[in-house]
Amino acid sequence: MSKINIDQAVAAHYGRSELTERILKALGAGNAGLLTLSALAQVDQLHHGGLGLTERLVQVAEIERGMHVLDAGSGIGGAARHLASVCGCTVEAIDLTPEFVNTGAELDVLVGISESISHRVGSVTELPYEHSSFDLVWSQNVTMNIADKPSMFEEALRVLRPGGVFAFTHLAGGNGEALDYPMPWAGSAETSFLETPDEIFEALKNAGFEKASNHAPGNSPPPMPLGDDPDEPVVMGNAMLVQGRNAKNAVIDGRLVPMMVTARRSA
Repeated sequence: MSKINIDQAVAAHYGRSELTERILKALGAGNAGLLTLSALAQVDQLHHGGLGLTERLVQVAEIERGMHVLDAGSGIGGAARHLASVCGCTVEAIDLTPEFVNTGAELDVLVGISESISHRVGSVTELPYEHSSFDLVWSQNVTMNIADKPSMFEEALRVLRPGGVFAFTHLAGGNGEALDYPMPWAGSAETSFLETPDEIFEALKNAGFEKASNHAPGNSPPPMPLGDDPDEPVVMGNAMLVQGRNAKNAVIDGRLVPMMVTARRSA
């Protein structure tokens, strides 16, 4: 598949209609004025480990108030809202899926945080930002959909200021045995691109990053959700019940390896 076709297939995998309305209904916030950030966090963290994983990545990335952050592959803005509301950052959020981008912006308005976050449609391999724009590039469970990881990593380095940090979570390839699709990020192997941890670190080094570390071993966040929470399919659809179990089983038997990575642009 060409890059354009891959991007279109990935966006279609995640795209859902009337997301904001369905989220409000699922959270019992039919009156939009009743929506809170804490309630929204039940469904807007579209990655394994949920809000706990986001909080852990905040710690290892050593985020400080006032940082300018790029959320690369932002979904419906769950991490972006946490970074803005709890960490005091200003956030640029970019994602391939128009429905996610529109929903993220709508939710920001509903919880009163839109002044600190901006959303746009775009690819993490072709970032529409100037060189040295951000203190931190943040990405959660995006790399599995990226065939051209060298371009993603080079773009992250380019938009970071000297000394800036690239922080991301993802699932790497493990023992080489085949996965059972669908997975949360892909309906088939056509849009799933997994490297081993060693290959990820080699790609980061080749892109120009320094001091790359994996913070997951010995302190791994929960693997993929079991799929038993009725809120889980709100954003990702009912297929998430099967996708989550497939991914969790693959983590348990070593076919997938959770990673939490930080790497730094030289000062």
